[in-house]
Amino acid sequence: MADILKDLTEYRIRGIEKAEVEYYQALTKTLDRIEDQIISLADKQLPRQAGKLIELQSAVAIRPQIKAILDKEYLPFADRVVRKGFGEQAKRVERQFKTIGLIPPEFQELTKGDLALIKNLKQQYYTQFKDVSNNFTRILSDKVYQNTLVGSEFTELEKELRQSINGIYSTSNDPAVNRLVDYVKNNRDNPALASRVDSAVKILQSKYASTRTGENMKRYAGQILNDSLRDFDATLNFNKSQDAGLTYVKYYGDVIPTTRDLCRRMVSGSLNTRENGLFTIDEINEIWNTRSWRGKKAGNPLVVRGGYNCRHQFSYVNPDWYEEDGDETVDLKESKQDTRPAKSIFGDTNSDEKKYLPLAFGTVATNFTNMISKIPKSPKFNKVKNGAFYRPSEDTINLSDFNIENNLRARRVFAHEYGHKIDHNIGTLLIADRKLGEKFIPNPNKIVFEKKPKTIKFANGDSITESGFKKTLIDDVLDKTKNPKGLQISNSAQSQIMADRIKIKDNIKVGLSGYTDDLIELNNKSQGKTFEQRLAIRTKYLDDIINQKSFPLDKNEIITLMRERNITYDPMNLDTIDFVTAIKHKLVISRYGKPLKLKLKSGESFKASTRDAGKGFDSMFADYVGAISDNAIGYGHKQTYYKKFFRTETVKRGYGEVTYGHSTEAFANFTALSNTDNKEIYTKLMNHYAPETTKIFTELYERSKLL
Repeated sequence: MADILKDLTEYRIRGIEKAEVEYYQALTKTLDRIEDQIISLADKQLPRQAGKLIELQSAVAIRPQIKAILDKEYLPFADRVVRKGFGEQAKRVERQFKTIGLIPPEFQELTKGDLALIKNLKQQYYTQFKDVSNNFTRILSDKVYQNTLVGSEFTELEKELRQSINGIYSTSNDPAVNRLVDYVKNNRDNPALASRVDSAVKILQSKYASTRTGENMKRYAGQILNDSLRDFDATLNFNKSQDAGLTYVKYYGDVIPTTRDLCRRMVSGSLNTRENGLFTIDEINEIWNTRSWRGKKAGNPLVVRGGYNCRHQFSYVNPDWYEEDGDETVDLKESKQDTRPAKSIFGDTNSDEKKYLPLAFGTVATNFTNMISKIPKSPKFNKVKNGAFYRPSEDTINLSDFNIENNLRARRVFAHEYGHKIDHNIGTLLIADRKLGEKFIPNPNKIVFEKKPKTIKFANGDSITESGFKKTLIDDVLDKTKNPKGLQISNSAQSQIMADRIKIKDNIKVGLSGYTDDLIELNNKSQGKTFEQRLAIRTKYLDDIINQKSFPLDKNEIITLMRERNITYDPMNLDTIDFVTAIKHKLVISRYGKPLKLKLKSGESFKASTRDAGKGFDSMFADYVGAISDNAIGYGHKQTYYKKFFRTETVKRGYGEVTYGHSTEAFANFTALSNTDNKEIYTKLMNHYAPETTKIFTELYERSKLL
């Protein structure tokens, strides 16, 4: 139960984090509209003489109009957060209680008391959002009145209004200034860009604006947004757990460099002596009442947790859900009450699989989990010194790193190797049952090889005619002689892989030429320009590419992928330019190819070596397109790996051959990328680079219901 509970709690946390991103983006757009409308209102309604404000009556009369703008733009945003955001999180809490299944049935779903609490919490937090609106109606109105009273320039009022709303301000009619402002807004919380942001701020302060910053609406509203979502989850979870009589808690969440020391020790369980890391509620209260730390908030410690911006959550348990089994804490697997998802979703599994499968593939039944439920449990998982591999002869997963709980890369590697297991075991199942294979494999009767009858004539005039034959896809896939170690269902994707390979290889020359031309042109445009000018040129370059209909990802998705690789999205960062340009031209430069040398003018240059180009790509994705293209683009296994496998009759002159190694490696990578963080983004990329292969792999998993 420990592993399932952890997975469910992290499911709640991920839901909050996803909502935070969505609503913060909505908040930013809302405040930008408010800023534009209030500046426009002030510009129209406030009389000026020689640029200075002159009429107090107009300054007083503008207040209800400012309130009207805030009511129209900001309050609907607040309503959306508390209605939709809180509602979705309530469903996640309910799902956790229903999935656990070890508490009385009457507490597994949301009760009338829970619904009443949710309603009260929505009203409470909506009031907090509304208070921000009322407060800044007053602040903005006072700015107008005070500046008019002393006869300020309208430009000074504009600066103060912009600052009070978004925290940084500029003149509205200067694109260069606005680009610098956007750069500071988007990157000021990123330590990796601190020096560049500082340079941009200094330029703004010296040339365009005053140094005043102060408090702003964006900061207050953003704080309420973050804390309200998390506090709502914690309050509902606490009350529901109390009703169910759960008296112990466990603290969950990621530990990052900025994590408070108290939270770090709570997550590790080092503040108590229990090996399972459980705390009683009384122990939590004692810890919170006897310690002080930065950012601590008043209130119920089970709700406020570590304080402002805390990204951790409690889950509530009973100690009898845990029992000691050597050095490992395990759930009550013999309990008749045990309705863990691992049993119903993944079928018959071993102890390792019970732990790792939910982490790699989730706790909700999908086409992937349906496929897993049809294959036998692994005999065991093996720890090896280096690398990772699946051994079909023993049906074993072998990994050097089983820390998939806290390591995204390790989680993808596990899913990859398990993809090989699925591929092999389903292939074995279809060999044993040809009728099932004919139902399962798409277009099983498609002719993949044909030999015409041949007549041989002898000198004496006699002749003999050999019989011709047709070979279908099902014959090809289920041919035991081709791979005595076992067949893979991915073999049925041979023709699709070849179709994508032809498109990829045909595109390479054009793609490389376009890639090179783009980088050279951008470099030439940037020569001899100031920081502000280079920023403007590069920002426009990136925006023009990303906004193209043919480009598969939006800006936020690009930022997310680069963050996975510890690379910061920054127009002044050459990795950003390279990554976006590579996707535009459908390139992932192969580490096995020759370095791409770009002849640029003196000054800043672009690195397009075999290892540097396309740095934002995850290696699992690069391996996916590498397997499909035979390393024409991407990288992964060397050619010697693919040549170990039996080749099919799928050979095209000039495009090589597709072996069973190409198909199984692509299938395993598809499995990993489709069951990992940001899987929606990777699905878009896979469809962008290899649409035919991605389509048939998707179909193979969708056919799991036929098994």
